[in-house]
Amino acid sequence: MSVIYEPKGRAKEYSYLACNLFTGCVHGCRYCYVPETLHISANEFQSKVKPRRNILEQMRKEAPKFAGTNKRVLLCFTCDPYQPKDIEVGITRQAISILRDYNIPFQILTKGGTRAIHDFDLYGKHDAFATTLTFLNKYETIKWVGSDGRVFAIEPNSASPANRIMAIRIAKMRGITTWVSIEPVLNAKESLAVIERTHDFVDLYKIGKLNHYENDIDWRLFGIEAINLCEKYSVPYYIKNDLAQFLGGVKYTNTDTRIVTRDE
Repeated sequence: MSVIYEPKGRAKEYSYLACNLFTGCVHGCRYCYVPETLHISANEFQSKVKPRRNILEQMRKEAPKFAGTNKRVLLCFTCDPYQPKDIEVGITRQAISILRDYNIPFQILTKGGTRAIHDFDLYGKHDAFATTLTFLNKYETIKWVGSDGRVFAIEPNSASPANRIMAIRIAKMRGITTWVSIEPVLNAKESLAVIERTHDFVDLYKIGKLNHYENDIDWRLFGIEAINLCEKYSVPYYIKNDLAQFLGGVKYTNTDTRIVTRDE
C-alpha cells in the first residue's frame, strides 16, 4: 500500500494527495473520526502513538513518481504531524525535506500550534501551512457541555486556540501561504468569530459543518454568514459539500487550492 495516497470522500475536499506519518494521535479530540475508521478504541488510538513503520523509507521510494506534481500532499489526515511525539523523533521535518527534494508541493494541517514553526524554513512558494480552529476561547475547548449534559474537554491535548493563531500569524509573516479549517463547527458564533479575528493573516478558509453529532445549528444561516464575512474581508473560501447542501439558491464562489500553478 502506498504511503502517498489519494484520499476519498470528504477528505478529498482538502487534498488530492496525502501522507500519514504516525499511527495514533495524542491530541484526543472528542470529535475525531479516525479511531472508528480504524476499528480501535479512542484510548488505544491516543495512547499508542508512534511513527509509521518505515515511513521515511517508503516516502523516498514513492516520491520520484510524484516529482513535479501540481497536487499538494497533505500532512496528515489520520494523525497530527506536530503532536508532541514529533519533537522526540523529528519525522515531520524529514518528510517535508523528502517532498522538497522531489519538488512535491505540500500542505500541513495541524493543531500543534507553534510546535510547527521550526520547520517554516523548509516551505517554498507552492507550500501551505494550515490549522483547525473550532473556538477562539481556550476555556470553551477545555470545558464543553455535551448533548447529554456531561462536561468534557473537546480538544484536551491540542495547542490552545491562541497558540494555533500565533503559528498561523508567524507563517504569514514569513511569506508562507496560510489557510484555516473551520470544521467541525461546534458553535456557529465561535466559528464566525474565527474569521473576524484572523482574516488579516489567513489566505483561505475551508468551511464545513458538524457531522455525526446531534446539534441545533441553523446550517443555512451559518453558511450565509460565513460567506458574507469572507466576502466582506475579501478572503477566499471553500464551502465543503456537507455545508453546501444547505445553501441552495445562495450565490458564492469557491476557491480551490489543492492544485498549485507552476510557472517554471
